[in-house]
Amino acid sequence: MRTKLLAIAMAASVVLAGCSTVPTKGPIRSGSQAGLAPPQAGVNVKANPPRPNTPPLALVNGYLEAMSDSSNFDQARQYMTPEAAAAWKPESKLSVYDQSSTSAVSLLSNGSVELKARLIGTIDDRGSWTPARQGESVDVVFRLADVEGQKRVSNAPDGAYLGSNQFESRLTARSLYFLTPDRQTLVPDPVFLPINLPPGQAATQLIQELLKGPTSRLAGGVVTAAPPGTQVNVSVPVELTTATVALSDAAQVLGDQERRQLAAQILWTLRNVSPRVRITVGGAPLLDDQPDVLSIASFSQYDPAASSPQLKELYGLRAGKVQHITGLDGAKDIASVPLNDSLLYEYNADSLAVNLRGDAGAIVVHNQPLVGYARLDATDKADKLVTIKTSGKVLRPSYDYQENLWILDRADSANPRLRVRNRDGKVSDVATDFHGDTPVALRMAPDGVRALLMMRRASTGQNYVETATVQLNDAKQPKLGGFRPLELPLTNITDVSWNQSGILVAGRSSPNALAQPWQVNTDGSQTHLLPGASTEFATKLIASNPSADTFPVVEDTSGALHWQLKDLSWQMDDETSKSPYITPVYPG
Repeated sequence: MRTKLLAIAMAASVVLAGCSTVPTKGPIRSGSQAGLAPPQAGVNVKANPPRPNTPPLALVNGYLEAMSDSSNFDQARQYMTPEAAAAWKPESKLSVYDQSSTSAVSLLSNGSVELKARLIGTIDDRGSWTPARQGESVDVVFRLADVEGQKRVSNAPDGAYLGSNQFESRLTARSLYFLTPDRQTLVPDPVFLPINLPPGQAATQLIQELLKGPTSRLAGGVVTAAPPGTQVNVSVPVELTTATVALSDAAQVLGDQERRQLAAQILWTLRNVSPRVRITVGGAPLLDDQPDVLSIASFSQYDPAASSPQLKELYGLRAGKVQHITGLDGAKDIASVPLNDSLLYEYNADSLAVNLRGDAGAIVVHNQPLVGYARLDATDKADKLVTIKTSGKVLRPSYDYQENLWILDRADSANPRLRVRNRDGKVSDVATDFHGDTPVALRMAPDGVRALLMMRRASTGQNYVETATVQLNDAKQPKLGGFRPLELPLTNITDVSWNQSGILVAGRSSPNALAQPWQVNTDGSQTHLLPGASTEFATKLIASNPSADTFPVVEDTSGALHWQLKDLSWQMDDETSKSPYITPVYPG
């Protein structure tokens, strides 16, 4: 029987946190920790059946409460007439509405009950989140009928409804993992599951969804090693921290490399459920040359954001010149070291990008229509600056794990242009359409499939955040599509960046609030103040990347730098935070 994620996907919270090693030297200037960690999983409220002679308003409120217990939708059906209960399909869609208003549910003059509230987002039958558009609302009228002398809901609603105050105590985010088109690395595809689901049921649901292929968010941008028709036999039991995935015979056709790729997908998908996985096909191990029980450590090469010393190295521009910020490991005093051995240092730069290996960079050359690329330590006199001609306004370039350099120019025109230069020097156009809005910042994820954009809306002049997916068109040429505005509850957004828990956004919770860094799920489903966010400075720019060893560095509105410590306090160094100020950049 085809199992849908939403059929059980309402029982958890998303926990966004992380720690890293950052410097302990230097004066601590900004120690306020106003930002709190996101709420942990709450205690689920068990739904109750309707009581005799319950009045209409209380009946519908009880019905909505029962809807949130997806492990027992039959409880909610007790609030409905037999005909409505039979027609109701709660698994089709979950609508999350704003429950901050006490008048979300009201009694109408005709005896019906109306649920009317701002829609926050929806979760489809795959467990994939879609933020609501601005102004979108829930407006449903529940009609009541008599059944054996008791009031019952007589019309089946479209899916199920969940109030926002229950969202974080009912749902948790997990990720399915698919492969980049070259099959060299993995890309996460977030879905929702119950937090209190037993490990075996959670593992079964995740693998079933993995074998269906990517959700609409990544469609056309990723591939899977699972052949069509591959299924998991019965279930995925988890015993003593080991999950057993028994694949159907359709996977027998896979070659050795494809089997290893599929194993990586499965292990990464189950990483938060079971640290050890046994995978079989036709009763035999999927991988002949590996132990019977596999661990994710054997597949770390598929993680583009794997921890490495290079990813936590901080760079920047000072008065247009390329710098390396040293001393962040606490071994010596923090200092801004000019990279005057690099050919990049010969030019004044408007912006800088550093590759993920930390040995090369690219600059937007000031007052010249050029992006220049060179090694950061170019002691070989035979080195040359590689240049790419540009036009109009050029955004800060961005690198992915393949050494692809992504360049967006003409950003201030009616037709912005996105191009990608591969490691062999070939420059390709990437088709895209921003529908009249203006790109302000481009940040490619290390996987090279997901793009993070800060855009300026033509109609309002306000910045917003969206993600997109690099896809291939019918001619196998790259295009940027699958745009998903995140619809964040933030104003005056000034910067965006990937980080280990998703996305960081610099913005305000209201027009008069202090600009601060906000932690956002990659699908926009949840927004929390970054744990430890300070109230002692206003955030303008954020430097971070998905490495677990990288902690955020913030440039405030006065130009000074602050970096977060392991204890979530903030450090500011006099040398690196005085004029001329430094624009911070991590590899990526």
